[in-house]
Amino acid sequence: MKVAIVIAGLIVVAFAALVAIQPSFLKPASLALVKKSDIFGFSPGMTFDETSKLVSQRHYLCRQGRSASTLECDINGAKVTVDSDETDARRPIWRVNATLSNPGPEEVAVKSISEQFNAQAIKGREGWTWIVGRAFRLSYDGLGLTLVDEAAETRLRKAEAKR
Repeated sequence: MKVAIVIAGLIVVAFAALVAIQPSFLKPASLALVKKSDIFGFSPGMTFDETSKLVSQRHYLCRQGRSASTLECDINGAKVTVDSDETDARRPIWRVNATLSNPGPEEVAVKSISEQFNAQAIKGREGWTWIVGRAFRLSYDGLGLTLVDEAAETRLRKAEAKR
């Protein structure tokens, strides 16, 4: 009996030491892979109902844009435009654009965006790009962020070309 107590004590001490050295040991593997994939809570794939609920919960000041499928919001000094698919009854978001009022130095902004979205920035001719979430493309041109579901964008462009 004494031996079992000693062994149990050693197991508890070893486990405590492991957690002290490597705290992420207790985090589920699924959480380690989670990446941010939204701008101010808006994310491609959200339905109209989910979008309306988010606007109400966070008390965002929003109005309908030029078309029925566009929502324009003023959030913390940023002009946010949310485009949804008007051909789908659920009206899922396919693009979120945020024009920042004072983004600061580009290098600092790119580093901050990379940290927030847990993704590596790729420098291009037109600015910076990240792949986030489930194959969303995030781009930054020095003034604004755009988050796009590339598959939905391609599908919508093909549908638009057919018209």
